[in-house]
This record gives sequence, C-alpha cells and structure tokens, in this order.
Amino acid sequence: MKRLLLLSGPMASGKTSVAVALQEGYGFVPISSSTFLRAQLAARNMPADRQSLQELGDCLDKVSDFSWLINSVASPVIVAQPHIDNWLLDAVRKPRQVEQFKLQFAGLVRHVHITASESVLQQRYAERGAANLAQYRAAVLHPNEQSARSLAGLADQVLDIEAFTPLEIADHILSAWEK
Repeated sequence: MKRLLLLSGPMASGKTSVAVALQEGYGFVPISSSTFLRAQLAARNMPADRQSLQELGDCLDKVSDFSWLINSVASPVIVAQPHIDNWLLDAVRKPRQVEQFKLQFAGLVRHVHITASESVLQQRYAERGAANLAQYRAAVLHPNEQSARSLAGLADQVLDIEAFTPLEIADHILSAWEK
C-alpha cells in the first residue's frame, strides 16, 4: 500500500463526489464502512437507516476503542488485496478514528476534510427530496454529525466544495500528497 486517504466532512459536503473523482482519476479503491455496518444490521434483522447505522457505529466505537473501523473493515480489505496502492475511506466521523488510522498506518495516511457553507449543505441535501430538509435539520444535531464537522481541525487539508469541483479537489489532494 502506498497511500490511505481518509475523507471527512458534513453530510452533503460532496465526499462521495470527491471519492468518485479520486477513483476515476487516480485509481483509488474505496473501503466501505457502511457496507460493513449494513451487513451487521441485516444479520440482526434491524433496519439500515441513518439512525441505526449511527447507533451501531457508536456501539462499535465504544466496545473497540474506535478500532473496529481498522480491524473489521479497512485492514481485512487491504490485506486481501496487497497489490492495491491507493485506498480511500470516505467515512471517518470521529477524532479517535483518525488517530487510530494514523497510529496503525503511520506515514501512509492523509486526512482531508471536505466542507461547504451551511446554506450550501442544506441546499444540496434538500435536492435529494422535499422531505429531506427536515431530516437534514434533525441529523445535523446528532453527535456523529457534530463530530464529523469538528474534524476540520485535525485534517491535513481542508477543501471547500464551493471553491473547487470534485475533480479539482482530487487534484489538490494528490498535489499536496506528492510534495
């Protein structure tokens, strides 16, 4: 493995769009924590809605000292595909998760926080459907969302989706990494 990129940012900030640009433009391979969480919820016959995903992630954080994301999700995928150079995890939500990755993967990790103004975030979320704005307002108050928003202070780089396209953000990430 050459690099492991951790993306963070508020809901609707464009993390998925940046992830797609990194995959298509630079060959990054995604690591999906939500796939893991959805499988865990399905095994427990629980719904895979945002709240259930957040609650399960919180529970796993507590019982594993935030290491489940590395031990159960990232490491098994990375070990199974040693020929992959560039990995991308687009769902770090808490400071301790970032710390755990930086400890375990030392100089291979870079953390980038994607951001936008609150009005743009609301607009982007509302575009997903008329009822979604109320859901957005409720979700913003959840501790996981508050924690994700706070990660800008820990990031190696903070990029604003209002200032750059997802492809330009991908270019900035790689340019900074190559320095």
